[in-house]
Amino acid sequence: MRIGQGFDVHAFGPGDYVTLGGVRIAHDHGLVAHSDGDVVIHALCDAMLGALALGDIGQHFPPGEEQWRNADSRTFLRRCAALVAQHGHALANADVTVVCERPRLAPHVERMREALAGELGCALDQVSVKATTSEKLGFTGRGEGIAASAVVLLQPRAVAAPVAGEDDAELHAFVQRVAAEVEADVAHPLAQAKSAAGSAARSREG
Repeated sequence: MRIGQGFDVHAFGPGDYVTLGGVRIAHDHGLVAHSDGDVVIHALCDAMLGALALGDIGQHFPPGEEQWRNADSRTFLRRCAALVAQHGHALANADVTVVCERPRLAPHVERMREALAGELGCALDQVSVKATTSEKLGFTGRGEGIAASAVVLLQPRAVAAPVAGEDDAELHAFVQRVAAEVEADVAHPLAQAKSAAGSAARSREG
């Protein structure tokens, strides 16, 4: 298993929407960035790269290169997912936290999860996105920008899910074994008590 952590921040600038987690959200500002400024995906990419010690997003997609100007960050995510696969791993789960005062993100969280899971080719329950504020503190609290942090857990691709039948059989055997042990533990003191009672009765008769 490999664990990675990522963080990204972008300041607000001119514009009428922000892109977060691959979802376009109407707002009275945009985000200043070389690409589309998607802090959710950028943090997630950094976490995936960091988990495998492959550097950071700036090394793989340098902000000084023209080919990445106004780039859709979902391209970065797909490439990072491909790198993870090439290095013999797969996503176990990802957890992202977005910090901003505005726009209000709660109505968009599920769409972000769906978009990210779709790009990563994983199940929806493997991706968590949470939105919070900084209680008016710091640059996010002053409404100057948006920040995001991400944590991912990667597992070797050789680790396969257990076959349902085999898993059920093992569970059944375990339950049967525990039941037998419990029965033996209960039966043993009962047998001892019966034996002692019988001995006492014979002594009285004698």
